[in-house]
Amino acid sequence: MFKKFLLGALLALVAAPVFAQGIVIIIDDGPPVERRRRPVRPQFSPIEIRSHCVESTVDNQGATTVVTQTFYNPNNMQMQGEYLFPLPEEAAINGFEMTMNGKMVKGELLEATKARGIYENIVRQYLDPGLMEYAGRGLFKASVFPILPQQELSIRFTYTELLKYDSGLVRFRYPLRTKNFCQLPVQNLSVKVTIKNEQALQAIYSPTHSCEIIRKGDKEAVVGFETKNNQPAADFELFYGFAGEAVAANVMSFREGSEAGYFLALLTPKIKLADDEILPKDVIYVIDTSGSMLDDGKIIQAKKALKLCVNALNEKDRFGLVTFSTESKKWRDAMEYASKDNKDAASGYIEKLEAMGGTNISGALKDGISLAKTKDEVKRPTYIVFLTDGLPTVEQTNVKELVKQANEQRENHMRLFTFGVGYDVNTWLLDTLAEQNRGQREYVKPKEDIEVKVGGFYGKIASPVLADVKLKIDGAEITDMQPKLLPDLFAGGQLSVLGRYVKPGKHQVILEGVVNGQKRVYEYTQEFVENNNTKNYLPRMWAVRRVGFLLDQINLAGFSKELKDEIVALGTKFGIVTPYTSFLVVEDSQIPPPRTPGPVEDSGWRERRAVENKPQGGDGDRDGTRRSQGMGGGGRAPGASSGKDSVEESEANDDRKANDNADGAAKQDKDAVKKVEEKARGGGYGTKSAKRAEELKKKGYDAKVAEAVAADNVKTIGTRTFVWADGVWLESDVTNGELIEAEIVEYASDAYFKMAADKDIARVLALGTEVIFRSGKKVIRVIEAESEEASKSENKENK
Repeated sequence: MFKKFLLGALLALVAAPVFAQGIVIIIDDGPPVERRRRPVRPQFSPIEIRSHCVESTVDNQGATTVVTQTFYNPNNMQMQGEYLFPLPEEAAINGFEMTMNGKMVKGELLEATKARGIYENIVRQYLDPGLMEYAGRGLFKASVFPILPQQELSIRFTYTELLKYDSGLVRFRYPLRTKNFCQLPVQNLSVKVTIKNEQALQAIYSPTHSCEIIRKGDKEAVVGFETKNNQPAADFELFYGFAGEAVAANVMSFREGSEAGYFLALLTPKIKLADDEILPKDVIYVIDTSGSMLDDGKIIQAKKALKLCVNALNEKDRFGLVTFSTESKKWRDAMEYASKDNKDAASGYIEKLEAMGGTNISGALKDGISLAKTKDEVKRPTYIVFLTDGLPTVEQTNVKELVKQANEQRENHMRLFTFGVGYDVNTWLLDTLAEQNRGQREYVKPKEDIEVKVGGFYGKIASPVLADVKLKIDGAEITDMQPKLLPDLFAGGQLSVLGRYVKPGKHQVILEGVVNGQKRVYEYTQEFVENNNTKNYLPRMWAVRRVGFLLDQINLAGFSKELKDEIVALGTKFGIVTPYTSFLVVEDSQIPPPRTPGPVEDSGWRERRAVENKPQGGDGDRDGTRRSQGMGGGGRAPGASSGKDSVEESEANDDRKANDNADGAAKQDKDAVKKVEEKARGGGYGTKSAKRAEELKKKGYDAKVAEAVAADNVKTIGTRTFVWADGVWLESDVTNGELIEAEIVEYASDAYFKMAADKDIARVLALGTEVIFRSGKKVIRVIEAESEEASKSENKENK
């Protein structure tokens, strides 16, 4: 009776499994049960994950990983079950030890075939399809008892494995993903990987998470990240490579079927560089000292940041200072070498700066660029850093003319970096100056520290090693490379380039650049895979960058239907929420029920509808700034691009363009969804998350769990996107006509498990109990058996 009650209780939350790479779940020890109708879902609180800590030490490709997890049972009843740990895919596990509340626990390692039987049995009993994703992997299993009411349970285990080479790099992977399985966020999550190697390390990169990388010399590094109240959407992956040439190039690739593939190229300078390998540079700081810089102590922060950057210059560097208010002033008429005396003199000058007057951006740009011009035969990398907190008010105030002026005066070796402080800045001006002059833009929002932002930027450009960087790949037929223009390469940094390729195979990757006026060429032979989808994060990473680029083009050059259409196509295919793809999160009409008779027009529930804003500007709309259909779509008018919304929009687009891991893309998605949903509610539209949360509460879900589950309505598997609508996970490009002809498969039936033998289909089935997806030339609709309660109700009505 006790066990039976527990089983029913655990079913209350789709088996309420706690997947933090390990699963705490009640297992029926009897024979596999037959498929049955879904039970009624009573109110029940799931086991919570208080903390999850992963520490791994990699010594010459041998990895020892220690995992500590703390679970909490919020219910007033004791529970028992089993702890399941799906083994990392393709991992060579050769040891496994586990303790529970400090006591050694016996466990069992099961090979993939036996593990699959357990996964399928759980799916049959608990109607939890999330486990289908792990079919094909091995399993570690151990009993968990007791899970005391309203108390914590601590589990700690250790395993060792031998890491493999992948794409010329060593690959470490830990099955961290919880989003499909754990209904509440992990309260505290941390991963730390220490790499030690006899050979010097060079490239270190995680394509899945935003990590801190601390190098301890050239043969050791510590990589880690921490997060609170989060549900990781991807397993943790880390790649590292060994030192070779001055710049290493590594390529990862993904390709399915006959479509063009996706690649990521990593360009990494070696860690230890000789003095002559670090290029001397010129830096000109152009700083706003107008009266508005007095507000919130901005001038004090700017002065600190400026002194920090000047004092960090290398001896062979040269620098200049320009300050501007009503007039623009040069510190000295020519750049000076960064000697101690010159740096001390500059610091004294900076300390005496005062904020007063207007904002003469025209004069400041003119003086900054003139200082950067030299008679040197060999042009140095030259960086102009332009910081302002206001709009142009003196001399030339037309922002288009200001951009034209800068473009006409700038020389090819110069880069222009812009910093906008606060919200009263013209984002079109700053973004365009940076974009057209091969620089970057940065914004310092109210209450953010100017010193931290500017100091962090300078740390990235402190030591250039390759200027005028160009990347070519012979024979692969590369398209849509992002970024299109590559920035200079700096010591301690890493440049990631995403793109598509038509022809797989081994190809020559050619990296070109300039060192002290001399052209340098590096060549590498890299493999572009023909049919391999293991790195399924690459397509979406590329798409996010591409969408950021396209949105930027609309904002800078004006609205274009062609650009908007491409954004909609990419957003639909890869589940990227933008002002033009609000249909992904905004409520629309319903999906037709299964086996709907007769043809239905491809509209209604499939309508890709956005919330329509009224056109902005007059009928002439000469600048192309009329807003298109969508929540905030359309380009920004050059003369009216200031305020909080403009700054945040610019930052969002820039973050997309700079995205180089799945974790960063997920954060951008979350921010975009929040903005679109806010705008939808303001316009009187419902959101899918709100509707789904209410439906889950009616089914017996705890309110906190319902809201957490309902927030995730768009999921991507490789190049495929699924959108939650009316209780169904729908592949985004399935048409209404195809849906009517869909083949029906009942959840947990024999046909269902036969399909799940295909690893790629199993990933799709893991989304939920009702899914609509493409399989070859046909469309499959998985439907769930009706509940016992619904069945009884229907029988009564029939009687």
